[in-house]
Amino acid sequence: MSDLRDLGQRHLAALWDAARSLDKDPGAAAERLATLVTAVTEAEAQLAGLRLHLLHEAKLAAAENVIDGLRQSVRTTPAQATASLRLAQDLCDRFPLIGAALNDGSISLQQADAIVTGLRKLPARLTRAELTRCEEEILQHVDTLGPSELRVLAARLAEIIDPDASDADDAKRLAREEAAAHRGRFLRIAPDYHGSMRITGQLPVADAALLSAPLDALMPDASTYTSAGEAASRDARRADALVLLTQKAANAGTLPIHGGDRPQVHVTLDLDTLTTGLGRVGLIGLDDIDGLSPGEVRRLACDAGIIPVVLGGPSRLLDVGRTYRTFTPGLRAALMQRDGGCAFPGCTATPACCEAHHIAPWWQGGDTRLGNGVLLCPHHHRLVEPDPLQSEASQWQVDLDPVTGLPWFTPPKHVDPARRPRQHRRFRLQQIRAGAPPDPDDDPPNTDPPDVDPPDTESSAADRPDLDDLIRRSADIWRDGT
Repeated sequence: MSDLRDLGQRHLAALWDAARSLDKDPGAAAERLATLVTAVTEAEAQLAGLRLHLLHEAKLAAAENVIDGLRQSVRTTPAQATASLRLAQDLCDRFPLIGAALNDGSISLQQADAIVTGLRKLPARLTRAELTRCEEEILQHVDTLGPSELRVLAARLAEIIDPDASDADDAKRLAREEAAAHRGRFLRIAPDYHGSMRITGQLPVADAALLSAPLDALMPDASTYTSAGEAASRDARRADALVLLTQKAANAGTLPIHGGDRPQVHVTLDLDTLTTGLGRVGLIGLDDIDGLSPGEVRRLACDAGIIPVVLGGPSRLLDVGRTYRTFTPGLRAALMQRDGGCAFPGCTATPACCEAHHIAPWWQGGDTRLGNGVLLCPHHHRLVEPDPLQSEASQWQVDLDPVTGLPWFTPPKHVDPARRPRQHRRFRLQQIRAGAPPDPDDDPPNTDPPDVDPPDTESSAADRPDLDDLIRRSADIWRDGT
């Protein structure tokens, strides 16, 4: 055992020697530093895989001292210890290809955990061969997707393996999840005995959306706290919004105004679902939520304002040209559906706290339309806003892909001398679920601004069903039976 420890220590010492020698050769420091970080990252994943393998072997050998030592260790929590044991068993017994990828450093521990979490949600009817195919499919995307996106994709792989049965599986799963969410709902208000009341709770997705809409509408802007010298976090501003909501409800019982429109819940659905009431419905901005059943949306429709964003079918005209400087509620809803939150790569800001940005500025003649807009959080909005006093190469550039219509961001030279376009991972996930197009790194888009012509409203009006008319004609269907 001491020999094994000495061997590991020698490898670590060699890595530390390599790290300390970087200062001796400044010219090659950057390249060597990148190589060293990659090597350590790969070794970290391999060690994590080895640790999980050993934990699984300990469980098989009934080595209770090892298992108990893990659970009692001060270096982890009991919940983390239990999760490690479960992950070790899944990687060794159920998903060996994922385990092998972790063992050779092809994926990180976080990616492996996310993939397994998603694969656990696959229907129990899948055979061993089908599960193996799912593992092979998900491993094709580990170089382009992070843990969050991999978890979502893994949970939806049944659509690729058996698309005909996936709809029925979705319906059953949503019914189970809605029933469990309803049983598990709670709201607890208790004193912390230090001047505050602690509020904790859990709500079904649909009910939480009803609460989030007015809270987002009432949330004070961060700038309103400047005069008081307070740097209020988003959580603090949401707490203030909750107090304002209760005050308004107690005084007048009216809903607040948000961006010129009363707060509404945005749901996405295809044309068939709209007209028949059958199918799957999603919530904009919640990519990791699998969706709602039509029954839940019918219930929402009785009590809340809902903006349906129809996918895969004609809808109302969304290009308003230069008639308006700001984006209309309809255009903003379309941006929310397309971008799903801040579109800047790596940002996790939700649609409610984002702003609509003109790619070609209004003051430069840019139109207010979907083909010239992108959703950005306030920080990244300021970051990419064009500055006429600076060169184009020193600023971020935003372009919409002429094929997919999704935004790409080209960094300035001081961020990336090669100015290679980059895209948010959620868009890559969307494209994979829609049909797995080629990897964007293999075929970077043309970053010249795409030519997007406004629709010919006169010639297409007769052929395009009006969204309001569709909703009106399908009202009876959506009111019936839930």
